[in-house]
Amino acid sequence: MTPNEYQHDVLLDLKAVCEILCRSKASIYRDIAAERFPQQIKVGGSSRWRRSEVLACVGLTKS
Repeated sequence: MTPNEYQHDVLLDLKAVCEILCRSKASIYRDIAAERFPQQIKVGGSSRWRRSEVLACVGLTKS
């Protein structure tokens, strides 16, 4: 993904990530700690993930 594409990527909150992956919050953070899932981006006090990285993680798009 080019830097220009990142500018237009949607940031998802934890609830949306859990819904997309059908997984719990705890399992998401466990996979982050084990480096099997992308690190979150901190926005203020909230965690966000790039939609493209979440979809790439489950094999729906290229990363």
